[in-house]
Amino acid sequence: MIFGHGDDSYRFGDKVKMDFSTNLPTFADLSALKTHLATRLDVIGSYPEPEAQELEGLLAEELGILANSVMVTAGATEAIYLIAQLYRGWASIIPQPTFTEYADACKMHKHMVSYYDNDDMELLPEKRLYWLCNPNNPTGNVMLKALMNHVIREQRNYIFIVDQSYEDYTLKSMLQPSEMQDCQNLILIHSMTKKYCVPGLRLGYITAPPLIIDRLRMLRMPWTVNALAIEAGKFLVRNHPQVIPNKKEYLEEAARLHDELNSTKGLMLMDTDTNFMLAYMEHGTAGQLKQWLIDNYGILIRDASNFHGLDNRCFRVSAQTPRENNVLIAALREYTKKF
Repeated sequence: MIFGHGDDSYRFGDKVKMDFSTNLPTFADLSALKTHLATRLDVIGSYPEPEAQELEGLLAEELGILANSVMVTAGATEAIYLIAQLYRGWASIIPQPTFTEYADACKMHKHMVSYYDNDDMELLPEKRLYWLCNPNNPTGNVMLKALMNHVIREQRNYIFIVDQSYEDYTLKSMLQPSEMQDCQNLILIHSMTKKYCVPGLRLGYITAPPLIIDRLRMLRMPWTVNALAIEAGKFLVRNHPQVIPNKKEYLEEAARLHDELNSTKGLMLMDTDTNFMLAYMEHGTAGQLKQWLIDNYGILIRDASNFHGLDNRCFRVSAQTPRENNVLIAALREYTKKF
């Protein structure tokens, strides 16, 4: 799904003035990281570690787990594809709608994929993976931590892959690696890309039982995480720069945007626990709306029609600054008046 993600501003050149298509705040303050990397550009003249072991050690110490329970990856996407490769030929249950890369990776590696929306459960092989995105993309909902903990521990016949890439964009409780170390059937995916708003660096990591981590390492190519990304990761873990001034205020602004859009005639929004939200249009298509917003306001949204289970009237936006959010609200109200 290379061309089916948000933040496709590269397709529109300088037309994009406000980007609501990415699930990240575009106003993040990356100045501290940029200043640090400017002093460390010499690292690009040497090969990085084949495995980012120093960064993995820092993450393990922060998380309170063993270093051999962590594997740094080139974004959450590399993690997804490596996991699908490790369990090649298994059955994968992927409740919908959710991030498209899970199904793409599983199909690449010959999984029998169930979207959990039909009666095929009895036909699946016994070796099963269960993929969950929490918070979920594109809906923004968060599953109850206590319920997830119970199900994972009770259903030992499944291996659960829980993608927590957006765990830093909700006030709800998330599964903590230190609390789940005794679960041999759980793989957690995390994203420094999302946490620190650095999607261009491609930086994520997996936490899982050491045996699973060892098997994943055997599949990956060396040097998948570049030297500059490793250097950035070490700086971020050691310093934790506050790239978003106040997460609580930001999520309150996201809630305001949600309520304003939900009160707009012709739009219906799903409830969300995060900074992004899924909307449904009563008239027109998301593709038409996307082009109209670009042409008239320089606003980019995410056409969500390519998510399994959604149709061409669905789109996703994420909260930005209050000023930008107000422009989006006004633009959408102008557009829906046409119908």
